[in-house]
Amino acid sequence: MKIIQLSDPHLMAPGGLLYGSDPLARLDACLADIGKNHADAELVVISGDLTNDGERAAYVALRERLAQFSPPCRLMLGNHDDRALFLEMFPDAAAEQGFVQSVFDGSEGRLILLDTLDSGHVEGRLCAARLEWLDEKAEGSARPGLPLHAPPAFPDTHAGA
Repeated sequence: MKIIQLSDPHLMAPGGLLYGSDPLARLDACLADIGKNHADAELVVISGDLTNDGERAAYVALRERLAQFSPPCRLMLGNHDDRALFLEMFPDAAAEQGFVQSVFDGSEGRLILLDTLDSGHVEGRLCAARLEWLDEKAEGSARPGLPLHAPPAFPDTHAGA
C-alpha cells in the first residue's frame, strides 16, 4: 500500500510569505510531483498544521488545490488550525463526534487518522471520547495505524481533562 504523508504545510493566504518562502507555492510543487510521479498512491495524508494561523483564505486555497488533485486525500489538523472553520470550509471531511478523524481501509490494512487538536495548546490531546472512538475503530483491525500530528496528552495528564 503506497501512502504519502505531507506534514505541516503552514499555508497562508495567497501571496503570503512564511520565513521568506511561499507555502502555497511549495504545496503546489509537491502536489504536482505527486501527480506526476506517484499517481498510484492509495492515499495522500496532509497532516497539520494545514494553515499557519487558521485563516479562511488559506483553507480556501487548500480546498481549490485539492479539488484538482488525485489520488484520494485526507486532511488532519494541527495546533495552528481552527476545527470549526476547517469543517465549514471542508464540509465533506470526515467528522466523527465533532472531531476531524477517520478510518481508511486500504489494500494492506487500516489507517486510523485521529484528531488530537486541543485548541489553544501546542500539544495534542486524547480525551475520553477520542480514546473510545479509537478503541472502536481499532477493534477488528489486524494492523491499526495511528498517524498523529503532535504527541497527545492523555486525559490524566492534561489539566481540565
